[in-house]
Amino acid sequence: MRRRVAVALVLWPALLIVARLWGLEVVEDADADLKVGAVPFYGRWELLASWRLLVPVAAGLMAVALLPRLARTVRPTRLLVLVALAAVVWSLALAVVDPGDTGFGDIQYAYGRHVHLVDDAGGPAEFLRGYVANQDSVPVHLQAHPPGLVLVLWSLGELGLSGIGVQTVLAMAGVAAGAVAAVVIVREVAGDRFARSAAPFVVLAPAAVWHTNADVVFGGVALSGVALVVFATGRSGRRAVLVAVAGGVLFGVALLLSYGVALLAVPIAVAAGWRRAWRVLLASAGAGAAVVLAPLAWDFWWLDGLAATREQYYAGVGADRPYTYFAVANLAVFAAAIGPATAAGLAVLRERRAWLVPGSGLGVVLLADLSGLSSAETERIWQPFMPLVLIAAGAVASSAPRARWWLAAQGATAVVLQAALRSPW
Repeated sequence: MRRRVAVALVLWPALLIVARLWGLEVVEDADADLKVGAVPFYGRWELLASWRLLVPVAAGLMAVALLPRLARTVRPTRLLVLVALAAVVWSLALAVVDPGDTGFGDIQYAYGRHVHLVDDAGGPAEFLRGYVANQDSVPVHLQAHPPGLVLVLWSLGELGLSGIGVQTVLAMAGVAAGAVAAVVIVREVAGDRFARSAAPFVVLAPAAVWHTNADVVFGGVALSGVALVVFATGRSGRRAVLVAVAGGVLFGVALLLSYGVALLAVPIAVAAGWRRAWRVLLASAGAGAAVVLAPLAWDFWWLDGLAATREQYYAGVGADRPYTYFAVANLAVFAAAIGPATAAGLAVLRERRAWLVPGSGLGVVLLADLSGLSSAETERIWQPFMPLVLIAAGAVASSAPRARWWLAAQGATAVVLQAALRSPW
């Protein structure tokens, strides 16, 4: 076990070093701006030595001291509440390091300021009808996603709910939902004991450095759908079907927010196949399909949107970013986001049931990587996949003292990244 951990802790930084050194050459030789100023990360390297760093340091120390014991002793329902609250606190503690509203303005910048396009088109129905045909004339984030989030923000605005404050609440709801969903999934598949060991690592993750963007919203909705379907696979009768339908509806909603979360069908299929819960799988798939098909009433077809996104991506920066390099750099960035404890956990995790969740999560990441549609910016784009892999760190938390050391490593990694890397997310 110690040898495997040692190997993982050597390979983890080695991958980052290789991606950094190779990336510097790639950027220098490129004919266009690859927009990875902090190779291999998006953004720029700039050390921020500020009193604000004391906020995540204090939050991290408190989490290291309290989470392992609480996760092992509180009641199951309270564990989920604890995970939700702690995930939000940790994300906000990291975000306040950035001065002003820099750490909270990404959803407004990427989506919120474009909600006028709905009214400009003549309302939601006409906006949907022209969404695919008008991809050349909409901002880059709208080119890369279905129309769901813009319509959500437009609807909230109609209710008088708009601005960075509302959008931050939306992001934190996504953070909480994603963390809770991951714990529910691993508890259902691998049992309560492993779920309790893994729970603190779902919270105190370096990935939280990038938790103020829309992708955590997409992940929260999608993973909640996955969790409901996985929960249903362990039940029978009418209750199982109803829960599966609810999960399918949520997953369908997530598909109207992001094309990429479609890959999260993998853990659903794995859980259903493992338990031979074909009725549950069919019920959830039918419900999800109904949601995705609904916008056809206004001439928006999900597959047409995906095809248009692919075309726009390769007409832009996607054509300039070399596939081979970013296939490696993406994984290096992902490794940084899941942290050293997760790398060690993946190296020592041996229980078959426990492997189903992070294994399916890694499968999703590899599919996304090989697709070529995730060239850079994966610290943001792969947020919906990260909670499933983070739970592997539970394998190195065999006792509270050991869990605290590994949690400290995760927290320290996050604080260093937050202090050194300036990113809009």
